[in-house]
Amino acid sequence: MKALIQDVQLSVTSLTQVVARVSVLVKLNHSRLPGIPLRLQADISEWGTDGSLPDEPLVVTEPICPTAGSDPFACVNWIVSIGTPFLCNSQSQPRYLLRVKVLQNDTNGECTDLPFAFESDGRLIRLDRPRPSPMPPPRPEAEIPAVFVVGDSTAFSNGPNQRGWGDELARHLPPGTWSVRNRARPGRSTRSFRREGLWQRVLAELKPGDVVLIQFGHNDADTLDTGRHRGVLPGLGDETCEVILPDHQRETVHTFGYYLRQFATETRNIGALPVLLSLTVKNVWQNGRLFHPRDNYSDWPAVVAANADVPFLDLNRLIATRYEMLGEAPVRPLFCSAEDTVHTSLAGARLNAECVATALKSLVLPP
Repeated sequence: MKALIQDVQLSVTSLTQVVARVSVLVKLNHSRLPGIPLRLQADISEWGTDGSLPDEPLVVTEPICPTAGSDPFACVNWIVSIGTPFLCNSQSQPRYLLRVKVLQNDTNGECTDLPFAFESDGRLIRLDRPRPSPMPPPRPEAEIPAVFVVGDSTAFSNGPNQRGWGDELARHLPPGTWSVRNRARPGRSTRSFRREGLWQRVLAELKPGDVVLIQFGHNDADTLDTGRHRGVLPGLGDETCEVILPDHQRETVHTFGYYLRQFATETRNIGALPVLLSLTVKNVWQNGRLFHPRDNYSDWPAVVAANADVPFLDLNRLIATRYEMLGEAPVRPLFCSAEDTVHTSLAGARLNAECVATALKSLVLPP
């Protein structure tokens, strides 16, 4: 039987250090099912080097209904936007998975997956050819509450030998009581996580009774109006400044504390519970002792949590205690390489996730 999806073509229409706009052109064999209404849907998900893929897509388009005419083939073209943390990092390039679905009466259909990536100069590379496959059934609505992870690459990693603690959290929580949805993304700050629409998608998934773990700070001290345009104003106040992005859009930049308060307030408005976390610990030692000076971006979440009356989890202290108990040599394999002092290996991610889970069980989760 001929496939409904005849071809999928990808091309970059515009590219800046803020956003890539990708054209998705799909050719359908409409003659295979004449007269039957079809809906076409596409999403793009960012996936880890180990194959880990979030439950929900990074970018979702609205379903599109192609019209059948005399031509047996129908072409649909639309543009999707993707944040571009890859442009400044030649060592770790995120990979993406484009999934195109043809829906027939919301049940049966066909699915084509197309993995792709970007070179550090922004060129698009197809990692594989699209292959028609049976469309998986819709994920059933979860009966149990969810724990959402919102943060950066320390929670969801994309580089060689990297693993984020959010990817390993589920194994440390009581089975059958909570589902984990890791929505963290590499390279993001409080500001860019909102600007790219990642936070808005978390809000769309949230339900009363869910828990949202919020951890930022590693990337928030970056520049305001150059590079990846992800830096925020330091502090906890309501100061703002205006910047012009590379795509000529104007953006109002707020303080680190402002963004954290917005996350907490909007989570509560839905009836879910926000939990603010301090930063993970860097693998830096001096004279055989762990060197982990506290900085503002690790301490400010505690102040915001206290003022907003939301739980605070001092992950920095919990991890540092474990590292110092182990010692310098046993801690080395917990990081992805000798040169990288930030990103953890699988073993390190599991240790960090265990620290998060232990604190959560006594903080907000039932026994």
